[in-house]
Amino acid sequence: MPDTKEKKLLVDRKAPVLRAVAKALTAEEIGSAQTLAVIARMKKALHAEEDGVAIAAPQIGESLRLFVVSGRALALARRAKKSDTPEKLDDLVFINPEIVKTSQKKKRLEEGCLSLRYLYGKVLRYEKVTIQALDEKGLKAVYGASGLLAHIFQHEIDHLNGILFTDKAEDIQDVPPLSMVFFGSSRFSSYVLEELEKMNISPVLKIESARDPLPVAALQELDADLFVVASFGKILPKAVVEMPRFGTLNVHPSLLPALRGASPIQSTILTNSNPGVTIIKMDEKMDHGPVIAQEVVPIEPWPDHYATVEEKLGHAGGRLLAQIIPAWIRGEIKAKAQGHALATFTKMIKKEDGLIDPAAPAVENWRKVLAYSTWPGAYMFFKSKTGKEIRLVVKEAEVREGKFTPVRVIPAGKREMTWKEFLLGNA
Repeated sequence: MPDTKEKKLLVDRKAPVLRAVAKALTAEEIGSAQTLAVIARMKKALHAEEDGVAIAAPQIGESLRLFVVSGRALALARRAKKSDTPEKLDDLVFINPEIVKTSQKKKRLEEGCLSLRYLYGKVLRYEKVTIQALDEKGLKAVYGASGLLAHIFQHEIDHLNGILFTDKAEDIQDVPPLSMVFFGSSRFSSYVLEELEKMNISPVLKIESARDPLPVAALQELDADLFVVASFGKILPKAVVEMPRFGTLNVHPSLLPALRGASPIQSTILTNSNPGVTIIKMDEKMDHGPVIAQEVVPIEPWPDHYATVEEKLGHAGGRLLAQIIPAWIRGEIKAKAQGHALATFTKMIKKEDGLIDPAAPAVENWRKVLAYSTWPGAYMFFKSKTGKEIRLVVKEAEVREGKFTPVRVIPAGKREMTWKEFLLGNA
């Protein structure tokens, strides 16, 4: 068994152990005090790194077929499926892991490694894998994974075979440490930040309330390299925008110069525009700065409910930003001025904007239901058989034979129900 004396947390990137095929643990070794001590050291090393998602035993100098995935990574993977708030999960230990099944499809994702700090590259791996492993107690378990977690499993098993991600990666970049402040106050912001953190770009400060005064003095003292703004709800003054060395980048959920302003996602749905995201270098005017990157984001079916569109554009914007930040700070990207003459503008949404207009084309009212599904909600008034006017929030609708038809509604003071259920008692 390995020596468990106190050592530095991670071995040097040139350590021979990183290039050796690790040995399997025997039944006697699993659950032993020595193995548990190794696992404890691995967890300590993993949690010492703010952006750590997993660690293999060779990375702390132990040539053992053993890796640990952080609870944070497991929560992110679960959130990607459920689209809810990440829960707190325990780290998982995998002993003598082996891949027993893979998908036919492969996907290229950006990867980094705690042992190869600041190197990042795109690695082609199976989209889905199933692995078999033992836990700390020697109990056998089978784990299925897709997306990020599938890549993590394959990355860690490579470590156990003496393979580093740089052996397989394309477009390897050396990204130095970056001091970044993140401004964001919405779900869109959280999706952008989630993608940045997946790529090990974590803020030293998050400002999440547009209502509070900006901590200008603290920002000056911090002397950050970069500010990132994503749906913050407040226009930053020029003095703040110009503080960081590499400027202030804004992730905007439309294809600028189209749909500048307060409600680009709702307006994209209402106008049936191509959904997309734009990264600009901010200036003192709203959504006015030069374009650094832009991407059309296919969403199927289209259009869709606001929350779905917001989530997909947020993740796409975060991924695009993570891709361009290294080149931006190296001075390899030149921002291009927007075509200001082509600019269109969106408005602040009011509650009354959700009113269904019987005189409007059916498809416009249908898009209104989708665009305002989170807030303020599309609504209409229905005169019942008793003559009473009932206010209805329209949750789902369709266009049937050219006519706008509610599918699910919430009558004032009542539960959500189907349109047919509502008509039974009121028509």
